[in-house]
Amino acid sequence: MKDQARVVIIGGGITGCSIAYHLTAMGWKDVIVVDKGELTSGATFHAAGLVGQLRASVNITKMLKYSIELYSRLEKETGQHTGWSEVGGLRIASSKDRMEELRRSAAMAKTFGLAMELMNPKEACDLFPVMEKKGIVGAAFLPTDGQIDPSGVTYALARGARDRGAEIYTETRVTGITLKDGAVYEVITEKGKIKTEIVVNAAGIWAPEVGKMVGVTIPIIPMEHQYIITKPIERVRKGMTTMRDPDLLVYFREEVGGLVMGGYEHNPIPWALDGIPRDFTKKLLKSNYEHFEPLSSLAMKRVPAIGKAEIITLLNGPEAFTSDGDFIMGEAAEVKNFFVAAGFCAHGIAAAGGVGKMMAEWIIDGAPSLDIWRLDIRRLG
Repeated sequence: MKDQARVVIIGGGITGCSIAYHLTAMGWKDVIVVDKGELTSGATFHAAGLVGQLRASVNITKMLKYSIELYSRLEKETGQHTGWSEVGGLRIASSKDRMEELRRSAAMAKTFGLAMELMNPKEACDLFPVMEKKGIVGAAFLPTDGQIDPSGVTYALARGARDRGAEIYTETRVTGITLKDGAVYEVITEKGKIKTEIVVNAAGIWAPEVGKMVGVTIPIIPMEHQYIITKPIERVRKGMTTMRDPDLLVYFREEVGGLVMGGYEHNPIPWALDGIPRDFTKKLLKSNYEHFEPLSSLAMKRVPAIGKAEIITLLNGPEAFTSDGDFIMGEAAEVKNFFVAAGFCAHGIAAAGGVGKMMAEWIIDGAPSLDIWRLDIRRLG
C-alpha cells in the first residue's frame, strides 16, 4: 500500500468513487480511496436505484441533472455495466397544493432546459398502467429521469478513477487521522499510515465516527429504510417509468416484471445510536413488516395490485439522514483540508454524479461551480 497521497477518500461507496473519478478527470492522479469492506458495502449496495433530478433548489436540480448526463455515458466510457435506463420519472399530485408545487417546478425546470411535462390523471395512468386514477389531481413527467444498478455504476466510477491513476484499497479500516498545524496530515489504517494533504470523509453512516477523529461533529443519524420487491405483476412492463407520490409518501419502479416499492415514514426508526457494530459491513437489518404496514396501505391506494402481489423480500438497510434533511458537503470550518460528502437522506444514487463533480471542484478550485450553500457543512452549528 502507498504511504503517501495528495488526497485520501474514506468510503468506497458511490459517493467516494465519484469524487475519485472527478478528481482524476480534473488532472489529479495521486488519489487513494480506502474502505473497511468492499466497494459498495455501505448504503450503496441496498439502494433502490431510482434517479430523479427535481429538487426545490435550482442549483441542486442542476447538480442532479449532471448525474444523469454522466450516467448516460459512463458505461460506454468505462466498459463497466451500469444498468442505466432512461425510463422517465412520474411525480403524482394527490392534492391541489402538490399540483401547485408541480406547476412551479415545471416553470423552474424550463429555465435550464429540463423537459418537464405537466399531465392530467389519464395521461399519468397511461404511463403507469397499474396506478389507481382516483384521487390524482395531476402529475408531472420528466422523460430524462431513470433507474440504475447502484453497484454497477459505482464499479464504473471506480474503474474510471483507476484508469487515470487512482488507487483503491478495500478491507482497509481507518483507525485515526492525525493533524499538523490545524490541517490533516496522516490517515492511519490497520494496514499502515498514509501521509496526505487532503482527506475526504465520504463514509456514509460512518461519517460521524470519522469526523470525531479530527474533532468535527457531523449531524447524521442512521435510519432504517425499507422497500419491498415483488414477483411479476400483471400489466407491469419492462421499461415502465418510475413513479413517486409524495403526498402518499411512496415510490415505485419496475423490477423484472414486478415492482420495487418504498417510502418515507412519519415515524422513522433511528438505528445504532450507541455506535455502529464493528462487523456491520454489507449487512441488512431485520425486516419490520409491522412498521412498514402504514406505507403498504398508502401504496395500495395508489397501486392496488401491491395488495395482491407476492413479496420476494422486504429489504431493510440503514441510510444516513441529516438534522435538516439536506446533504452535508464541503470543507469543515474546524480543520483545514478535511472535506465531507455524506448524509444524502436516501438520495445518494441520484446525487452522486453531481456531488463528485462539485466536491472535486471544491477541492481543486476552492469552490464548486454552483452555489450550493444550503448543503455546506458550515451551515451547521
